[in-house]
Amino acid sequence: MEIWMRITILPVISLFLFVGLSIGVDTWQFRNNSAPGTAEIISLRAEQNSTSSSDGPSRDFVTHYPTVRFVTDQGLEYEMETKQGLQPPIAKIGDQVPVRYSVNGNWVQVRLEYGAWRDWLLAGSITFFSLVFFICALFLTKRDVPKI
Repeated sequence: MEIWMRITILPVISLFLFVGLSIGVDTWQFRNNSAPGTAEIISLRAEQNSTSSSDGPSRDFVTHYPTVRFVTDQGLEYEMETKQGLQPPIAKIGDQVPVRYSVNGNWVQVRLEYGAWRDWLLAGSITFFSLVFFICALFLTKRDVPKI
């Protein structure tokens, strides 16, 4: 195959591989430096989103971002909004939800706990598929060497 195909295809696939590995490293660091806990939902922020396509009607949906209150193992109480939206069924204000929190000095982060399987699913699938495409692209774009 032509060299220009290697120059265009391999960097794009490498970028996806890098993104998958970066998400995996972030997930690994957060899960190693966080503790499980339970938090109370104290407010919900709704964000209206819509998708539109040229072949059909637009789809509107609402994502709810909870602000939670939780107490760490050291007895410190925090209130903050999570970066992930709630999945249906939507919890109500006052409900208890499982979370993972990380407290490193002044830096505090909280995420809703959906389990290790869901945490690793995105990173693993992006990394796996981009690695498969990378290896396939290497074999499909290899130069043909004439036999002597």
